[in-house]
Amino acid sequence: MSAEKNKALIRRLAQALNTRNWTVLDELLAPNFVNHNPASGEKPGLKGHKEAVISIINAFPDLKFIIKDMIAEGDKVAIRATFSGTHRGEFMGIPPTNKWATVQEIGIVRIVNGKVIEEWSNSDSLGMLQQLGVIPPIKQPKK
Repeated sequence: MSAEKNKALIRRLAQALNTRNWTVLDELLAPNFVNHNPASGEKPGLKGHKEAVISIINAFPDLKFIIKDMIAEGDKVAIRATFSGTHRGEFMGIPPTNKWATVQEIGIVRIVNGKVIEEWSNSDSLGMLQQLGVIPPIKQPKK
């Protein structure tokens, strides 16, 4: 697939997350999908990834995924994105705080035959936990 088609596939995945269209995940993620940086407690494979995504949406029911930047080359697409939402359900054992959080994420996906087969990502989990009030912010040294 071309770089533009690969980017369109990622935009379609983002739209599916924002509209809660879980059938698109089955359509665009390969059955042997591998998440190289799974969320805490995420089971392996497509089924485990889908469960983890739905669990996050249940914890942040108004969550929106916004792609800020996207670069494609060969079979890979790199994105810089944000996830924003209100913490209204249990998340990672944390009871709802009803606080808004915005999480920065950088990710790379590999696409083969029109399906995402691998993902590598890194999210600002520390920043999210600070926004939720679960851990205190890091104090900056005085200048």
